[in-house]
Amino acid sequence: MSVSRILNYALYLYVLLYALIYFFFILFINVVHASISIMSISALLLPFVLLLFFQWISWKYTDSHNKRKIKIRCIAISSIGFLLLLYCVVILGVNEYESRFTTERWLNDYEGRVYLVDDFLNEHELIGKTKEEVITLLGSPTETEYFKEKDDVVYYLGAERGIISIDSEWLVIWFDGNEQAVKFELRTD
Repeated sequence: MSVSRILNYALYLYVLLYALIYFFFILFINVVHASISIMSISALLLPFVLLLFFQWISWKYTDSHNKRKIKIRCIAISSIGFLLLLYCVVILGVNEYESRFTTERWLNDYEGRVYLVDDFLNEHELIGKTKEEVITLLGSPTETEYFKEKDDVVYYLGAERGIISIDSEWLVIWFDGNEQAVKFELRTD
């Protein structure tokens, strides 16, 4: 068997593996609601760069009379591979956008708060805010007995993040005697 034929089989095997990798990327991005980061973009780019590398190797060791056929195949495979990469990046971008905290989103997306809370905690210094300021930002606390104490407020965030969502997540904020926030925690029930 020639080197060219072995490389073609290896390329086809990698194309199949590539499709499976991106299928799992898409599933993972949707399940954990991942957003754009250096790590996520790097993880998405690596299989695509390897795809281009394997195609280059296959091209390099192909007989000169088969170059045209290989060129068309490489363009088709690269295009499909790039579309899968682009689709994943778009999903990451949408997740990033949907995770940006605004009071309007918080009040209107009761189940989606679980994705907004991290941005809220990063953008707003909660410790030291008055109870009134917290209620202005987050609306009325959730009426629940979960985690309820005399000096705290509780906000329902939605189903627990992760692959298997059994519990719910909650934001619990404690206040001192002057009704200023002194502590907060994200909890699951």
